[in-house]
Amino acid sequence: MMQTRLSAVRFGAKVPAGLVPLLAASYALGVVTLLASGRVVLSQAVLLLGAPVMLALAVLRPEWTILVVVALPPSLTNPIPPMQWVAIMLATLLGFLLHGHLRLGPNTGIYPLLGIIVLAIAVKADASAEASATADGMLKELIYYTLLVLVAFHTATSRRVRADTFANLLLLGIVVATILQPFVGDTGFEAITQTPFRGKFAYLAVMAFGVTYVRFSLRRSTDKRQYPFDAFLMVAFFCLTAIGFGRATWIAGLLVFALVSRWTGRKSFWIVSSLLLVLVLTVPVVGERVLPGGSASITDVTLSRVTTGRSELWGLLWNRGVDALPFGNGWGYTWTLTATHLFGLEGEFTSGGNEHIFPHNDFLFLFVELGILGFGLLVAFWLHLLHKIRLLSRSRSEQTRYGVRVLVPVIIVMFLVQSFDNGFAIRFVAERFFIAAGLVFGMHYLRQSEPSDLAATRSLGTS
Repeated sequence: MMQTRLSAVRFGAKVPAGLVPLLAASYALGVVTLLASGRVVLSQAVLLLGAPVMLALAVLRPEWTILVVVALPPSLTNPIPPMQWVAIMLATLLGFLLHGHLRLGPNTGIYPLLGIIVLAIAVKADASAEASATADGMLKELIYYTLLVLVAFHTATSRRVRADTFANLLLLGIVVATILQPFVGDTGFEAITQTPFRGKFAYLAVMAFGVTYVRFSLRRSTDKRQYPFDAFLMVAFFCLTAIGFGRATWIAGLLVFALVSRWTGRKSFWIVSSLLLVLVLTVPVVGERVLPGGSASITDVTLSRVTTGRSELWGLLWNRGVDALPFGNGWGYTWTLTATHLFGLEGEFTSGGNEHIFPHNDFLFLFVELGILGFGLLVAFWLHLLHKIRLLSRSRSEQTRYGVRVLVPVIIVMFLVQSFDNGFAIRFVAERFFIAAGLVFGMHYLRQSEPSDLAATRSLGTS
């Protein structure tokens, strides 16, 4: 009914129709005036100019919202508060509703995430004001990610966005981020001659490498037309992944090689793994990264050295989670813990000036905060997603198999980040993952409309 009423609205006279660009020009001029007068900074001016455009786009062309998000580099999206992204995602869902295309059933995949949000609201820890504020910020991020999954699901079911379109814009955003990284990274302009691509940027590098390598290999194996820049980007991002010196990113790259080797029947995985073994044994700097001689470890145990102290941290946090079973310590508890509380040490495990401990494992984080229910909901989300990927990758449709496999590298990266880092807190990784997850759920929903194909995938899954 709402769609019918809104579609009946028309600007018959020329004055109202011409008034729209006039108002837009006046608004832009006002923002420029505020910037010139010093009342707003450049980032605020960009936000004031971009927010109305994004909201209008969300309502008029809702399937484009996801494409804009992945095409923008993190340096532009991270400064925007999560609640503003929530408003944009809600406007996008309104756009899908006005186009007669809105579903909220269990096939959307959001119910485990909604369960985590409800638990976080219901079970609060007795924490300081600072810790509570940090916890509230993380809760807003989770709401944003849940809406991202829902919007991506509807983008896929609208049939207006192909897998290659998403991959192209994802790569565009990462390429732009690569160009900007020496100037906006933590080390500043001087990083051009140093190491601007180490650290968390390596997650983007291996994500881009995985997408280009999967696309290049699958198109080559099916004799499809290659994208002209795929080979160049594949080599470039492989090099950036290597010099990023992140063990999680190296594992992600190796997993991508293994999957592509299985999908295409080639032996690239064994070749690459053998070369990596040679590098570890012969190149000192690589071997040091695999088995660090000095790190944040508080003991000399080999496992602690390999995990840079994470195994010690995980053991202590696990004990705190077990002591608070079954409902956990409450949302916000983790942000009350410092190195002094856990280890009796000053300054260990701090990051970015923060004194509290980062769990470096999202599954353990939810276990400590929300108990077995929080942990179980995140596991359920992953099992649901992996089950859909397995079914789609065995589809009779070559287009479906190709579409889901192009998304797999993004999902691999997030799984490793959630296992060894703080996936919920690294927004530029989480955004791309939850979008990819929503697209997978949407693709599976579309395949359900073709019973013959779904029956075939189910029979393959049980064989």
